[in-house]
Amino acid sequence: MKKILLSFVICLLGMITWAQKTEVPKFVTSIEGIKEYRLTNGLQVLLIPDPSQSNMVVNIVYHVGSRDEGYGEKGMAHLLEHMLFKSTKNMGDIKKQLSDKGGAANGTTYYDRTNYYEVFPSNDENLKWSLQMEADRMINATILQSDLDKEFSVVRNEFEIGENDPSSVLMEKVFSTAYMWHNYGNSTIGSKEDIERVKAPTLRKFYEKYYQPDNATLIIAGKFDENNALKYVGQYFSAISKPARTLGGTYTVEPAQDGEKMVEVKRTGESQIISAAYHTASYADKDYAALDALNEILTADPSGYLYKNLVETQKVSSIWAYSPTVRDPGLMYVNFDVSKDKNLDETLNTVKSELDKIPTFNYTEEDLKRAKAKLLKQIDNIKNNTVNYAISLTEIIGAGDYKLGFLYRDNVENLKLADIKAAAQKYFRSNNRTIGVFRPSSEEIRVFPTEFRDEQIATLTKDYKGKAPEKEPAPFEASIANLKKNLTEGTLTNGMKYGLINKELKGEKVQGTFRFMVGNEKDLLGKSAVGDLTASLLLAGTKNRTKEQIRDQLDEMKSSVYFYSYGQYFYVQLVTYKQYYPKVMDIIQDILANSVFPQNELDKTVIENNTYLESQLKDPNAIASLELTRMTSPYPKTSIFYTPSVQEQIDANKKVTREQILGYYTSLLGASNGFGTLIGNLDTKTAAEALEKTFGKFTAKSKYTEVKPTFFATAKEDRNLLTPDKENAVALGKLSFRMQQSSPDYPALVMANEILGSGGFLSARLPMRLREKEGISYGVGSYISVPITNDVASWNYYAYLNPTKRDAVEKAVKEEIAKALKDGFTQEELDANKKSYMNTRTTSLGMDNTLINLVNTQLQYNVPLEWYDELNTKIQALKLPEVNAALKKYINPDDLTSVYAGDFNKK
Repeated sequence: MKKILLSFVICLLGMITWAQKTEVPKFVTSIEGIKEYRLTNGLQVLLIPDPSQSNMVVNIVYHVGSRDEGYGEKGMAHLLEHMLFKSTKNMGDIKKQLSDKGGAANGTTYYDRTNYYEVFPSNDENLKWSLQMEADRMINATILQSDLDKEFSVVRNEFEIGENDPSSVLMEKVFSTAYMWHNYGNSTIGSKEDIERVKAPTLRKFYEKYYQPDNATLIIAGKFDENNALKYVGQYFSAISKPARTLGGTYTVEPAQDGEKMVEVKRTGESQIISAAYHTASYADKDYAALDALNEILTADPSGYLYKNLVETQKVSSIWAYSPTVRDPGLMYVNFDVSKDKNLDETLNTVKSELDKIPTFNYTEEDLKRAKAKLLKQIDNIKNNTVNYAISLTEIIGAGDYKLGFLYRDNVENLKLADIKAAAQKYFRSNNRTIGVFRPSSEEIRVFPTEFRDEQIATLTKDYKGKAPEKEPAPFEASIANLKKNLTEGTLTNGMKYGLINKELKGEKVQGTFRFMVGNEKDLLGKSAVGDLTASLLLAGTKNRTKEQIRDQLDEMKSSVYFYSYGQYFYVQLVTYKQYYPKVMDIIQDILANSVFPQNELDKTVIENNTYLESQLKDPNAIASLELTRMTSPYPKTSIFYTPSVQEQIDANKKVTREQILGYYTSLLGASNGFGTLIGNLDTKTAAEALEKTFGKFTAKSKYTEVKPTFFATAKEDRNLLTPDKENAVALGKLSFRMQQSSPDYPALVMANEILGSGGFLSARLPMRLREKEGISYGVGSYISVPITNDVASWNYYAYLNPTKRDAVEKAVKEEIAKALKDGFTQEELDANKKSYMNTRTTSLGMDNTLINLVNTQLQYNVPLEWYDELNTKIQALKLPEVNAALKKYINPDDLTSVYAGDFNKK
């Protein structure tokens, strides 16, 4: 009895101790929809409620990245990110639980930060679990040597994937050359040697130092109960003590560069690239906004100064620029793609000559207005997608403080032409550039970076209040019943069907996707390249608007329009806002009725497309994908489904004439056999009138007749394709069978594939075997392709690997398939994947693109919206024998065609 009483007292004391440690986060401030709180242990908490969402996101950001790594620790922050998906002392297997709950989850590492986020359907259970898991992961990760031994090869494989991309390799080398001392010169993914040699105790020291509440920001966004969120944060995080150690931060400041530098990379490949990097400013620096605007002014298509002088004149095929959002002074990196028929040395001299003009260009108020419109559009579009916004804050928090994002916006809004000219003259000097060789000079004006210490940022952001919060959109239940309730359908005079989803989006945003079925086999034959180029050139100008005017008007309205073509489909997509919707539709109507297709734009686009295709000539993934398609779908050249080789695509692009494009435009394009859906809080009459005006008279001369695909049976074959001097390899496989989505076997096959290679967060059999257990593939999985109206279906798998693991990957894939066929799946696997599948479908319903695609599918195929729920009902009712029977019926290893591409001569 005494022992029982003593135990009760001990338990009671434990409860009292927990209660004493638990606290409610203290409110700090509220800025433009972001509510900031803090715990005594230092944890910063940001709440971003959005009742219009049906999903929520929990995102925790740690102020640690590759910038914090010491000697022998290169890649440790990134490796630790991988390890924190393994297990914790109290929660156990993190990946399995994430898989069971469905949704979307990931972790990322960059120079200044590491983050982990989970996106789930909004409910109290998911909120509580996510916060409990992240609190446990903060201090109780197991970090076992056995897990580390497997994971380092996965990370190495991720490193090797990047090594296959010429532009990524060159960018990494330029960054490392530009920085002498600062860790921004080291790639985040790290050194292969450091990754492979680090031991668990060393990794744990790094973890215990940085993964603490005083070094973290916790973000909760979307639809959630704020009171419960704060309660759970207090319950799980306030019990974590503030550590005794003090983080001193990094203090290395990159010295001024003493002259132009150059680095040259020589590797197998077809791509020619020139790049230049300039030391610039940190995100907290006011100059950062001016530099972003200058980036647009220099590189934008078609108004950019460098774009006009280099791309318009076809001296280079394309240009892009990038400035990382970083805590310390960063770089502006400019990339120039050069077609292989150009002399690289001559082009380099031309590019350097143009770069030298940047401080002297006569920038105008029109340039500034255009750049500001583009940047402010981007800012608003990001902010008005709450879940993505919460994740995107990761970079800004890593740069010092979430409030810096508002200051950056304010700086953009307040930009003056003098700021642009000052930035151009201060930073864009040849002695501050990494591209060439060292050249002595006695009259250099050295560029010293402006350093921002933590206390300076604190002073800068301390009293910032921000703008008035925007109106919150109305809640929208993520369900088929609610979608039907808020859906209006109609038909235009030419027969085009449309759907209007009445959902109030943040910022009164409006999105739309339109699909038009065009042509017939005779009229489309041999015109794949013509169709692609026609779609690409639709924004190149009309009889009423120049290309520049179209871009400027869309940017000023914070809107975007996209066109693309694939087979018999012609797509139009738009993103705009309620107040601008009629004007954007007017622009689309003008484009569809009055496009002019300038010859110079056609020439530039062909060069740009072919330069990209040239980069694919020796890329393992591109080669394997193309070869597998040609092997398993051997259509003759007389079919519109024929798959051309990369070289054939290049040759076809070169032969396309402006007359062919005009013929395609005037004869084949039309909306009579089309359908499309808009989502947003639009007046039904206004929306329908604009659709009628835009598409109602858009009718094709060519008669539309659907071209049906042909079924080709696959056969057992393993084909090797050698890609010398490529660090990464790929394995792809396809197995064809006959099935429609209406088949009684379809639900069972969906679930069989979930368990085999597609379901959960890396918990299906193939990823568990190849990635988790053996560590021989960074990315592996499977998927099924089953159509609605024909029966040409397939099961496919993929794996990315080190070339030396080719045989191990083949063995593992085939063994897992054979094991599943022989022994079947287990009831535990079926139950777990049913739950994960259901949660994933629920999460998907909370996404606007899903709603648009569901309505478009109904309009095109007359598939009732209820089918979405019916499929899940059928899957939840599945019995284990049905799933195992479907697997055996359709997945026959003797019909599996596999292609392996890589440098398999590596040892």
